Amino acid sequence: MRYYTFLLLVACSISSCAQVTFTPQSVAIDDSLNIAVIQIPKGTPIKDGDFQINGLSYTLNLSSKDSVYTASHLLKHGATTYKTYFTSYPLIQIDAPQGIVNEPKRMATISYAYKDTQFTSHAGIELRGSSSLVFPKKTYDLNFYKDSLGFENQDYELAGMRSDDDWILDGLYNEPLRMRSYLSLNLWNDIYTPHYLDKEPTAKAGATGAYAEVFVNGRYQGVFLLQEQVDRKLVQVKKNRGDTVRGEIFQGARYLGASSFDSIPPKKNFLASWGGYDIKYPSDTNAPWDNVYPFTDFVVNSDDDAFAKGISKQFVIDNAIDYFLYINAVRAPDNLGKNLYLIRYDAGEPYFYAPWDLDGSFGTIFSGKRIKTTDDFLTNGLVRRLIKTNADDFNARFKARWATLRTKVLSEEELLTRQRNVYETLSSHLVFEREQLVWKDFISDREGLDYMQRWTKERLAFLDDYISKL
Repeated sequence: MRYYTFLLLVACSISSCAQVTFTPQSVAIDDSLNIAVIQIPKGTPIKDGDFQINGLSYTLNLSSKDSVYTASHLLKHGATTYKTYFTSYPLIQIDAPQGIVNEPKRMATISYAYKDTQFTSHAGIELRGSSSLVFPKKTYDLNFYKDSLGFENQDYELAGMRSDDDWILDGLYNEPLRMRSYLSLNLWNDIYTPHYLDKEPTAKAGATGAYAEVFVNGRYQGVFLLQEQVDRKLVQVKKNRGDTVRGEIFQGARYLGASSFDSIPPKKNFLASWGGYDIKYPSDTNAPWDNVYPFTDFVVNSDDDAFAKGISKQFVIDNAIDYFLYINAVRAPDNLGKNLYLIRYDAGEPYFYAPWDLDGSFGTIFSGKRIKTTDDFLTNGLVRRLIKTNADDFNARFKARWATLRTKVLSEEELLTRQRNVYETLSSHLVFEREQLVWKDFISDREGLDYMQRWTKERLAFLDDYISKL
């Protein structure tokens, strides 16, 4: 990996000039594209001129001094000129001399720069995903280590999110505007609050994400979504007590009946998967399915009276309400038994949901193909029974919560503003331009935003009518 140290003169006062030091982590150069990307916190003043990079003379010519992010600039060294971009997003440079494969993680060196947080660390890296493995732009799973042996993990706080060693870099290749996962993931955390927050004040309702610019082996790869992992640390479920299983996390990875509450296949405790679920926590138990199996059987097979009387003790009703209002608002049809987490905070507590992998939303499916459908209502076996039996006055609570959210985070104005703001920032900060430099089939014209906004208006109008008639 090539490292560069910059000393740039910034705007001078009458009596003196200050200097900004750019570290090896904050500057990346791609010689194949002849571009440079430099991470600069918002509000940092910069002046063009001559300066040194590792003892070599360079010249920076700013094309705009008003907003460094919204124009490209020139960085010259001898006869070589680099088209130069400044970014306010985290800059991540991955040096993986052994290459990156699906499994296992291979040792790499990763540098990171964002505001005052800059470091270079050993890390394990592998490809992540299933269908996304065939995309030219890959998604990565990262695990930071304290040394090159990888025996001990190293936590870092990234992009204002939690401090942790385990992170995801989602390539967003199948997302037409590289926006849908970002919008949807962060929207969930604005809608739902964990019901046990008084006991675990740092618990989150699900993963959040932040944009980052990524280089791999000296080649610019474009914009990625840097995401947290949904794990015990994020949702703060209880650890085992001896052999007693307390907190649980199951990942809905495929549609095989149980995860969507459509059927209940036989369980085998020696397997790490059952009915569409993969066990995520605890991974060291000998009986991973002994609690979720009877719960699923209750949802699928109990009579209506027993279900209506007992479901609130086994599933958090407020979570079911928020989850299915949210899934319907963004229309994520692949998140009804797959691409979700079923979680339990402690032994004897009810289960609840957290979403993940939301690339198929706001009028597209997981492949990125547009699906213009706005007039359907997404369900699984759990919510169908809740509606049918009206357990714990579910239907009235569902309607009331929708009315409340429609005046807040799910108002038409709020959703359209979020979409516009993300699009305008990515476009005006030339992130789309950089994405097109390396991914030639990427299209960022405003028609894509217009489609998303039309779809959102029509979807909300349909749901207003449909939910009012429950």
